[in-house]
Amino acid sequence: MNDTERPVRIFFVRHGETDWNKELKYQGSTDIALNENGRSQARKVGLRLSRVIPSKVFSSPLLRAYGTAEAIMEANAGGAPVEVMDDLREISFGKWESLTYAEIMERHASDYKTWLENPFSSSPTGGESFESLRTRSARAAEAVKSAAAPGAAILVAAHGVVLRTLLSSLMDARDPRLMWRIRFDNCSISALDLWGGRPSLVFLNDTHHLRMDDDKIGMLSFPK
Repeated sequence: MNDTERPVRIFFVRHGETDWNKELKYQGSTDIALNENGRSQARKVGLRLSRVIPSKVFSSPLLRAYGTAEAIMEANAGGAPVEVMDDLREISFGKWESLTYAEIMERHASDYKTWLENPFSSSPTGGESFESLRTRSARAAEAVKSAAAPGAAILVAAHGVVLRTLLSSLMDARDPRLMWRIRFDNCSISALDLWGGRPSLVFLNDTHHLRMDDDKIGMLSFPK
């Protein structure tokens, strides 16, 4: 098989843990750095991806995603530099950011209940609409696809909600509700192959590396 007959493989990594993740606070577009555990997670996901040599590396500009991408590339000799893509920024939750679920229900219960019932026709209090998020996720998807050459690997480091919408866009999902059926844990790895632009989901939300000693992580492989 020559390169023109091989797929583009896109690896998606959600950022490592932050203190707000640990405290179950909504983060959204607030720029929160990785905590100690998040930095450890980022090191482990870097070891897992050390044998993948991406031709392009795209990251959200937010510290928790960019720090994860940098940690991955520190373990990846010969990989591409990290390129910031603003369209990979997490959705803005507006006035809900820094609040827990209980605090949101205390201060913005009506908006939150409306958003839960139909997130596609309402917005978080003072936050970003899903239409806006889907528009920029579609732009990000096109940028990722246009950067890819047959047989190449691409790495995308971002956030839970934006990765859901990005993957849905790349999969040509017609039903926006599909995004809520996708899970991305902190420092999980997921992968999608593009065969001449046709998408094929390879695996989703792999976190095996986070439960292994560092010297054993290199034994893990990915599906061909």
